[in-house]
Amino acid sequence: MDKTIKTGNAIDITTKTKIIITLTSIFFLISTGKGHYYVLLLYFILGILIIFLFRPGFLILLRRTFLLYLFPLSVSIFIPFANKGNAIFKLNLSVFTIAITDNGLTIFLTVLSKSFVSILMLSALVISTSDNELLNGLRKIYVPAIIVSIIFIMYRYFFLLREESNTGQLAIKSRTFQKSYKASNKKLAFLAGNLLIKSFDRAENIYKSMESRGFDGNFYIIEKDSFLNKLDWIIIICSFLILVFIKIVEILKIIT
Repeated sequence: MDKTIKTGNAIDITTKTKIIITLTSIFFLISTGKGHYYVLLLYFILGILIIFLFRPGFLILLRRTFLLYLFPLSVSIFIPFANKGNAIFKLNLSVFTIAITDNGLTIFLTVLSKSFVSILMLSALVISTSDNELLNGLRKIYVPAIIVSIIFIMYRYFFLLREESNTGQLAIKSRTFQKSYKASNKKLAFLAGNLLIKSFDRAENIYKSMESRGFDGNFYIIEKDSFLNKLDWIIIICSFLILVFIKIVEILKIIT
């Protein structure tokens, strides 16, 4: 629902404005070159401003941001060892030698910085906006209906899949008397395959049930006003000017 969000004395902005600001900021952020740490610091300050603008729950924001941040941290942990450059640290093992290069370390720190600021902005958007408002806002910025439908259905039935997984694991524990990793892993593999097959069947049945009730891939929500007001335009223009300024600072190397 593209309605105005009101939280205490916070500035009243629409969901469409939130999505435009967040996605535009992330687009400019990921285009930043490696090693431009002062520029990334400017994007971090912009992320803090977005948090004050959206007013999400602070504790929930911190918990979700650091929880999601574990994924890019674990994925990029090998970047310092997998890039060419001058070796700044070497560890000689009996079989091979591990070396951390300056170029790899620069890319690693840049990726971590971009990931943290991006997750921070997205978490602020998701926490401060309800599910229906967010999905409707994506349609308002012309995201294809099929993508929005997939996102909605995945989010809606993720919890059901998790409950069935917990039930299956509980059944495995109650029937497994031999406490060995081999037996447990074998049963967990069977459980994963069973959930995969059941998910295909259930997804087909659910979609047919939704179609029989009139679902055509779109979400129709009653809204008061579908247009951006003056305040929304001012906020969007100001955020865009800030992003352009940061990009000019990066290109001209005003801050080094």
